[in-house]
Amino acid sequence: MGEKMKIKRLIQLFVSFLKIGMIAFGGGYAVAPLLQKEAVESREWITNEELTDIMAIAQTLPGAIFTNSATMIGYRVSGFFGALVATTSSVLPTFIITILVTVFFWDYTDNPIVKKAFAGVLVGVAALILHSITKMWKSAVTKRFDILLVALSSAGLLLFKINAVYVILGIAALGFSRNLTVYRSRREKA
Repeated sequence: MGEKMKIKRLIQLFVSFLKIGMIAFGGGYAVAPLLQKEAVESREWITNEELTDIMAIAQTLPGAIFTNSATMIGYRVSGFFGALVATTSSVLPTFIITILVTVFFWDYTDNPIVKKAFAGVLVGVAALILHSITKMWKSAVTKRFDILLVALSSAGLLLFKINAVYVILGIAALGFSRNLTVYRSRREKA
């Protein structure tokens, strides 16, 4: 890849993740549809399956899911500098907005109109998360065992109030052992 092409790709990464970062209210899975539209459909940097894997890995790492995802996608597209550019551009809007809110709007947080505006934003974020779940369900949950893992993790989180870290580790261990068993079974048959 030529030097001009590398620079063009880095600029595309910067603009794409800056754009998503400016409208990514709610973070986490609320940003998944935006990532899917930009990185999978528009730019074709990754596939839907890769995005699902990236989001799963990003969730297990410390830090914001969006930033972790941006870093991994950036690395996939343009190596170290792609990761650096994508990470920087993904956090830049949040950094700037946080500074502005702290400086100019802190005195208005008890204002009833501001409270109602944020309540409306929360409803929109809930809709985005629900949309993400349905999109990711189609690519991530393909077997009966996957449904079992979803049920177990949901029960652990919602009914038994188990810490999410332990649920993730437990589900990962179950998935690993299941895949290892399937692999061994196939190897023995061959």
